[in-house]
Amino acid sequence: MAASREGSDAVLSEMDRTLRALEPAIDAVLVFAPAGEDLLCVHAGGRRTGEFAGARLRRDRSRVLPALAAAAGHRILLCGDARPVLPTDRSALAAPMACERDGCAVVYAASAASQPLGNVEALVRTIELAAQPYALAADREADRADATFDGLTGLLTPRAFRIRLEQEIARARLTGNGTLSLWFVDTDNFKHVNDTFGHAAGDVVLQRMAALLRAHTVPGVDLTARNGGDEFCAIVCGVQKTVAIERAQGFCRAVRECDFGVDAKVSASVGVATYPYDAGTASALLETADAAMYHSKRAGRDCVSFALNPDAFDVYR
Repeated sequence: MAASREGSDAVLSEMDRTLRALEPAIDAVLVFAPAGEDLLCVHAGGRRTGEFAGARLRRDRSRVLPALAAAAGHRILLCGDARPVLPTDRSALAAPMACERDGCAVVYAASAASQPLGNVEALVRTIELAAQPYALAADREADRADATFDGLTGLLTPRAFRIRLEQEIARARLTGNGTLSLWFVDTDNFKHVNDTFGHAAGDVVLQRMAALLRAHTVPGVDLTARNGGDEFCAIVCGVQKTVAIERAQGFCRAVRECDFGVDAKVSASVGVATYPYDAGTASALLETADAAMYHSKRAGRDCVSFALNPDAFDVYR
């Protein structure tokens, strides 16, 4: 499936549509992936599934159809003492996605109608064909999650950045006299660039944003990261909060003046928060800097806001 290039969610959504097209009576499609001793619902399609995404089933002690299919390693139809996932299911099929590694995902397709599901062979074949692109997409996503550096910009990945932020705060807490500031950066007008000029132009914008972020931080002292999408973060170490804010303003000005190669205005909304004055933990510091960034957005974008306290912010003038 071409959807594998878009991610595992896209693969499962395409499979969901195909199953419904083959058997219109199907009105609920759930996909369960192995998660330790459980099966974790990673896809919930259909009005009856409600908030089922993220629900868990025990693999070893359940008569629920997906758990039975996972244990048996083959398709199982709803009958006998097998239990449906949804109380309103009257007919259902559970089948593992065929793959070479242990612990395959299980697809559950069900109907509230009382008549048995038709086209069972075609349904199972569709599930089996979706297995390889789903596994490829899931592996890519796992590799990206485990990676230290972002492939497009060369900056730290979100996970690696959070680990380093926690380490830096632990070090500052240990010494008792350390301070560090966090910049949270959002690229203004990025969606317009992508929609108007294409993703290749958007990638260039992100790469130049990363280069500007590096240029306004100190190599070997500060840390820079791509937080995902068009968001960036930086840890500015060893300077007072006022200096970190002034340097953030210099970065913001450089973005405003940069030629990104597109006929559109690109700027940055920046939020600044400092440990230990504005927050005492990594997660709290991220939340406070993020809130400061949104204060910049509300103030008209293309500016730097900083935390006065966790609930109050001001724009640097």
